[in-house]
Amino acid sequence: MILIGFMGCGKTTIAHELGLQLNKKTIDLDDVIPKIAGQPIPEIFAAEGEAAFREYEFQALQSILKENAIIATGGGVVTYEKSYALLKELTDMPVFFLNAPFDDLYSRIQEDDNRPLGNQDIEKVRALYNSRLDKYSALADREISTSKTVADTAAEIISYMDDGNFKA
Repeated sequence: MILIGFMGCGKTTIAHELGLQLNKKTIDLDDVIPKIAGQPIPEIFAAEGEAAFREYEFQALQSILKENAIIATGGGVVTYEKSYALLKELTDMPVFFLNAPFDDLYSRIQEDDNRPLGNQDIEKVRALYNSRLDKYSALADREISTSKTVADTAAEIISYMDDGNFKA
């Protein structure tokens, strides 16, 4: 399964919880990208810019889609056309859009140096969030609120899977 959503929505945390509960491997794209790029994410942004980062992200996504794992993507994966198209073509992997109220997301990402696009003025981050909402929704098989506890959020995803919508 693939988890998408804005920065701070809990993709990594929920992926790990699902991995524990379902006894499945988890992969965070933000862990794969530096291996492909040969440098940490903030350095990619500083040295090569966002466009280069998005290409590395696409390469990472492409390289792991064949794995039987729970995949946590980056918040901006939907903004790069090649990554968006790749996710749109998926038919055998459910895509969950994890979401929470914007103010919750913003408070979660402040002061995090690993989020180059999150450490901006609140209105710039809100505009970024709003610009991505339609893409998240268009890709998602299901939108899940992360305003609940991690355990409750994971349970909702597992319940959706158990209802025969997809195989976990």
